[in-house]
Amino acid sequence: MKRRDFVTSVLVAGLATPIAGDEPKKASTDEQGHGAHGHHDDDGRLRNHTVSFGHWDPTLALPIDRFGADPNPRTQNGHQVIPSPIKVQVGDTVSFIISGFHNLLVYGPGTQPADIDLTNLILSTPPPPFPPLINDPHNRLYRGLDPRTQPTQDRVEVVGFNSRGRFLVICGVLPHFFDAATGEFVMFGYVDVNGND
Repeated sequence: MKRRDFVTSVLVAGLATPIAGDEPKKASTDEQGHGAHGHHDDDGRLRNHTVSFGHWDPTLALPIDRFGADPNPRTQNGHQVIPSPIKVQVGDTVSFIISGFHNLLVYGPGTQPADIDLTNLILSTPPPPFPPLINDPHNRLYRGLDPRTQPTQDRVEVVGFNSRGRFLVICGVLPHFFDAATGEFVMFGYVDVNGND
C-alpha cells in the first residue's frame, strides 16, 4: 500500500486531524448531517478513544508543583501508554493525551519495537540539553509535535485510523522508548484496528 493511502488529513472541529489508513469513506446522504461526524457507536457511527501518553507521577518524587518555577519536571513523569492495546474500528480516532516531554510516533502494521532504528536520531545541543529523539521514517505514518519547542509539553494529538491492522505507537524520546541499562523497550503500545462491521 502506498504511503499516500495511509496518511491523509481531515478537518475536525477546526483542527487538522491526521489519518492513518485509506481514504475515509464518503458519507451517505443520510449520514451527511451531524451523524457523519459522529462516533461509530452501536448505531454504526465513528468514535473517539482516549489514551494516556505519559502521566505525572507524584510517587516518583513528592510533591509535584507545576505551578512553580518548573512547569515540566521531566524526572517526575511516568513513561507508559495506557491502555494498550486499544481496540478501535476502521475510521475511529484516538486522542493521545500527552503529559510531559514525549514525542508521539505511529508506525504502520507489521512494525515491532525491535524494528525501530535506534541509531537514526535528532540530537540537541545546549542550551538546554534534551535527550535524543528517534528519527526513523521507515513505515512511520505519523510524527507528533517536537516536544523541545513546546512551552508546556502537555497537549492532545488526535490521530485517525482508516485501515485494519495493528499500529505501533511509541514515544520518540529515545530513553523513554528504550532503556539502555536493561535493554528493554518501555514506552510503546498498540492500536488494533478491526473492521467496521
